[in-house]
Amino acid sequence: MRVKPNIEPTHPDATQQTVESAPAAFARLRAENARLREQLALRDLALDGIQTTFEIADRTTPEPTIIYCNQSAAEMCGVPREQLIGLPISVISQHDVTVEFDLKSDHAKLAAGQKVAYESEVKRPDGTTFWRGITVVPIFDADGCLIRSIATGADITAKRESSRRQRELQGQLVAELKERERILSELQLSQKLEAVGRLAAGIAHEINTPIQYIGDCIHFLKSGFADTDQILHGWQGLVAALPSGVDADLLRSETADLCVKHELEFLQGEIPKAFQRMSDGVERVATIVRSMKEFAHPDSTEQGDADINHALLSTLNIASHVYKFVAQVQTKFEELPDVMCYMGALNQVFLNLIVNSAHAIEDAGRTVETGVIAIGTSREGENVVIRIRDNGCGIPTENLTKLYDPFFTTKQVGRGTGQGLAIARSIVVDKHGGDMRVSSTVGIGTEFMLTLPIGGLVRNGA
Repeated sequence: MRVKPNIEPTHPDATQQTVESAPAAFARLRAENARLREQLALRDLALDGIQTTFEIADRTTPEPTIIYCNQSAAEMCGVPREQLIGLPISVISQHDVTVEFDLKSDHAKLAAGQKVAYESEVKRPDGTTFWRGITVVPIFDADGCLIRSIATGADITAKRESSRRQRELQGQLVAELKERERILSELQLSQKLEAVGRLAAGIAHEINTPIQYIGDCIHFLKSGFADTDQILHGWQGLVAALPSGVDADLLRSETADLCVKHELEFLQGEIPKAFQRMSDGVERVATIVRSMKEFAHPDSTEQGDADINHALLSTLNIASHVYKFVAQVQTKFEELPDVMCYMGALNQVFLNLIVNSAHAIEDAGRTVETGVIAIGTSREGENVVIRIRDNGCGIPTENLTKLYDPFFTTKQVGRGTGQGLAIARSIVVDKHGGDMRVSSTVGIGTEFMLTLPIGGLVRNGA
């Protein structure tokens, strides 16, 4: 007997529920897909609306590939976004013109959980460039394996320019502070020199008067001795001409004894020489006093015509105590026109260079027989050129570029402050519109060449 199959559902509502749930499930799925598409579209709108470049790369492939990028990244590459998807990330990095990428190194850093950050200059498709700052972060799966990386980049051109300008302004500020320090130092030294100059001028004036008295007295004594010597010669002649006799012979004998006793012959020969030496000494003092008065004369606020050769000779007289025991001075002065200049300031330059030469010769271990300071002048076109050369110890090459830096000195304490050459260059270049150059060889010597315009510095509006 056949049994009629039971085709009734075990649970009366099961089939109905299955049939009814399928449409609902599809509806829910469509709704979720719609929401997901909406969210993705919103994400694209948000990421496309920013200037920052945004790329997601797949790190599980042999060469990382792009799986997402925003519109800014696509525009930077000049390629539609759809064409970038699936391409290696090198298509983005190839637009960087200042950074060479090491993908293996970057991948290793990301795999170790590190961020990769750099700045590079990017070239747009139209040829223009901008600076981009990039930060790449890693994404790991549940097992800790690197699977993705996210790179965000921003245009930092304005930021870099702002930083550059800030550095530039800081540099200008530092330069201005150094210049202010230099000017202050120069002003302080100038004020000190001015005070010393006034004192020296006063001392020179005070010395000049007694020196004139001494010179006049020496001249009087020299003339008086010449007359006295004539009287002695006449008296000796008279004594010798007396008629022979006991009294005359005794007088001649006593006279001869007195001449021997008091060394009359020696005195008659040496006293004129002593007068000459005294006259030479007084003249030397008078020359130094005149040079000191000229050298220490308060500097005028305006330029004036001056004889450069005469100024150099005056300065040599002033500085003789520095070089006379260590070097000979050789001069070769050509005939020069008067130069429009601040003579007091130039005297300061000449003195500084001559003293420096003497010190260099002394440091080289030379003596007055072997040490030489050579000073020459010449005219070259509308300029006067002064050369001051020595055969001293020379200047090392690494120090030549620092010679004119304020407070730079290689001299021992008490022998130099490092301001002399800085001020000298300022006087020649800034104050006179001239030029100051140096050439030196260690162990051979140094030469400074000063160039001064004959007509002086012409200022705007002058």
